[in-house]
This record gives sequence, structure tokens and C-alpha cells, in this order.
Amino acid sequence: MPQEIYSHDTIYIPPREEHGAPLEVALGCSWAECTFCDFARDDFCIHSDERIARNIEGLARLFPEADRVFLLGGNAFALSCDRLAHILRQVRAKMPGVRTFATYARADDVLSKSAEELDVLVSLGLQALHIGVESGSDSILAERKKGLTAQQMLEAFRMLDIAGIEYHITVILGLGGREYSRLHAIETARLLNRIRPASIWCLKLVLFEGTPLWRDWKAGQFEAMTPAEVLGELRLLLSNLTVRDCWFEDTTVLDQYTLQGRLPEQKNTLLEAIDRLLAGCADS
Repeated sequence: MPQEIYSHDTIYIPPREEHGAPLEVALGCSWAECTFCDFARDDFCIHSDERIARNIEGLARLFPEADRVFLLGGNAFALSCDRLAHILRQVRAKMPGVRTFATYARADDVLSKSAEELDVLVSLGLQALHIGVESGSDSILAERKKGLTAQQMLEAFRMLDIAGIEYHITVILGLGGREYSRLHAIETARLLNRIRPASIWCLKLVLFEGTPLWRDWKAGQFEAMTPAEVLGELRLLLSNLTVRDCWFEDTTVLDQYTLQGRLPEQKNTLLEAIDRLLAGCADS
């Protein structure tokens, strides 16, 4: 059955959505230009209405008790409001226990929709979007061909605040390389402090073979950071954060640890844990 409703053996779903039922509605990313991304191997395509209907039928059999559905695709929120609304209605008809939905999105997917369209999707159960900010630095965003500015992302998050849609943020540590590490951390914290993320998930940059950034690294045009240097960047980012009511985690610390806690209540505890790890790096 899973083979019938999923295109690949591996399904990418955020940790916070692991209890939801994953519904594949698209493949690939509508942008697919980021120099660091390995998730754009599939050409972007939106499944046909018939394929999505079959997937929903299969999902209902696999997850009969589900109360939340996560729409799969690199950024399934790129679908039009009408198409998304149709899918959400179909799911709720076949899976009456489902109350909420979430999906991956880019900030420009949000900007492409009107306030009225966001309200429609909220009325149908859209509760959360998972959005890769990656960096708050316009120069780093441009260099990595993210296709967005910090100001555009800020505008998108303000739209979500007004609509009442929760958003979860991903940041890629080390994305600026050793040369721009401080800029990356400070500018990213500055952006995050201006929004209201439900969670911030930090991940260490992975240089995926074949990506443009990997080729830059092989050519000596990008200086990757060591795990200890990335941990120092994490500390600088966290120390500058003033967000409230936000879950913070890094699941790639020194390639073996996870740090997590609620901000601002556990900020000092997290910083102390980072300092202990950094001291251990210095001693080794």
C-alpha cells in the first residue's frame, strides 16, 4: 500500500509532524534553484486530481484514526488556493477524524495568496506551515539563490500572523561558510526576532554531492565550517534571540547531539549546555 501512494521509499516530514498522516500531493520544489539543496532532485509537479484522490483513499486505509494530515511535496503550498481547498475538502470527506493540516511552504507561496484565500484555507483546517528561512542575511540568501529577501519573508510571516496560521522555521547553520558565519548568525537572529515562530529548527549545512555549493567547496570557493565552529555559530544565534513562546532545537549538534528547549524560559540552560560542549571541543 505505501508504494501505491508514495513515489519514493523515503518520506521527508518535519519531526513535529511525525504523528500526522503524510499525503503526497506534489513532487519537487517549485523554485529548485537553491545552491545547497538536495531535495530538488524531482522535477516539480502537482499530481493529477485522480492521483490525489487515490492517495487519499489509500491514506484513509493506512491511517484510519488520523486527526492531522501533512501535505507532501517540496513546497505543496505553491498549489493555488482553489486546488488546496479542494484537497482539504476531499480529505475531510474521506477521513472525518482529520481536524488540522500542515505542509511545507516557501515565503513567496504565502505572498502569492490573498488574505481572503488564507482565511478560506484556515476555515478548512490549515493550521501550520513549515518554512525554510535558512538565513536572515540578504547577501547570503542571494549568494545561495534562495530567491527571496529577508523583507519578503517578513511580509509573508506578517500575513500568516494576521490569518492565524502557525509557522515553524528552519535555519541552516554554516550556510555563510567560515567567512560570513557571524553575519549569518546576527542577521538571522535579527529576522527571527521580528516574527512569531512557533518553533525554530536549526540544522547544520550538509554539502550534498552534485549541488552547486558542493562544487564551489570542491573548487575551493566555499570554506565549510567544522562541527565545533558551527556550534559556536549556534551559540551566537541563540544568544541574540529574543523570541517568545517558541520551541528551539538543533538536531545536528556536533553531528551527534540534539539540543532543545523553550524560549525564552530555557535559553540560559541551552547556552550553558553549548558552552560545556564547546569546552569539550577545546579540550579534545
